Amino acid sequence: MISDEMRKRIAALNRRDLKHADEVSEAEGQVEPEGRSARGEMRVMATASDARLHLALEEVAQGEEIHTPAGTFLLIDQTVQELLRGGGRAFGARYARAIGALHEGNVPHDPYDTFHSLIDARAEDVIYIDIETTGLTAGTPLFLIGVLGYFNGELRIVQLLARDYTEEAALLSHFVTMLDVSQVIVSFNGKSYDLPYIRDRCLFMGVPFRLGQAHIDMLHVGRRIWGRQLPNCKLQTLEQYICRRTRQGDIPGAEIPNAYHRFVKSGNAVQMRDILHHNALDLLTTTEVLLRVVEGKV
Repeated sequence: MISDEMRKRIAALNRRDLKHADEVSEAEGQVEPEGRSARGEMRVMATASDARLHLALEEVAQGEEIHTPAGTFLLIDQTVQELLRGGGRAFGARYARAIGALHEGNVPHDPYDTFHSLIDARAEDVIYIDIETTGLTAGTPLFLIGVLGYFNGELRIVQLLARDYTEEAALLSHFVTMLDVSQVIVSFNGKSYDLPYIRDRCLFMGVPFRLGQAHIDMLHVGRRIWGRQLPNCKLQTLEQYICRRTRQGDIPGAEIPNAYHRFVKSGNAVQMRDILHHNALDLLTTTEVLLRVVEGKV
C-alpha cells in the first residue's frame, strides 16, 4: 500500500515539480531554500530510495536536443529564477551589480591577483563550470557539463547532458563554443580536475580545445580565506558555513558514476533528476561564495 508521503511525491513528480524550490531573501540576496527545516536543511522531494518510481528522462528534465556535426545531446536551460523560486531574480540582479561595480579600488586583493580578471569583465563574460563524470580519471567519459552564466540579461544554468555514452563528443564540441566566447572561468577545483578532464576527453574524442581565459578556482580561494577556520574547504562545507545552508538527501558525488550507468542501462531517470540538481546546486554555491568574497562579506 502506498503511503501518503509517497502519494505526495508522485503527485509532485506528475506535476513536473521536479526542482528544489529555493528562495532568496530580498533584503540580503541570500539563498534561502524552501522546504527548509528549522536547522536550515534542504530537503529533496524524491531520491533514488523511492524505488517504486520509474521516470523517463523527459519527466525530470525539460530540454532541447542539440544537433552538432559530432552527433546529438540534450541541452537543459533554466533561469536561476526558475530554480530559486521567489528569489532568483533578486540574486541575479545582485550578482550583475556586484560584478559590474568591480574596479581597481575595490576588487579583492591577494598575492595572486585572483580577482583582477573581473575588473574589465562584464557579467556576461564570466561562466561557472562543474562536470559530472563516470570515473575519477579522464580515461572514463564525462556525461554532464553544467554552466552558469549571465546569458540574455539573466543568470542562467545551462546543462549539457549526454543521454548515453555515444553523445559525449557532441556535448564537448558544443561546450568548447561556449568556452570560446567567455573571458573568465570560475570553478571549484576546476584547475586540477574539471578543465584537465574536459581537455583530455576532447583530445580523446578529437574535439579541438583551446583555453586562454583567466581561471578563478574557488577551492584555492576558500583555502586561503577560511582554511584555518573551517573543518575543511569542501564545497558543501563552504555552503554550510559561509552560505549558511545545508543539503539533506543530496546524492553523494561518489555515487554519481554508478547512478549514471544505471540510468543508461535501465532508462530510469529518477537518479538523473538528483544528479542534475546536485550539479546545479554546486554551480549556485560556487557563484554565491565568489559573490560573498567580491562583496567583502567574508
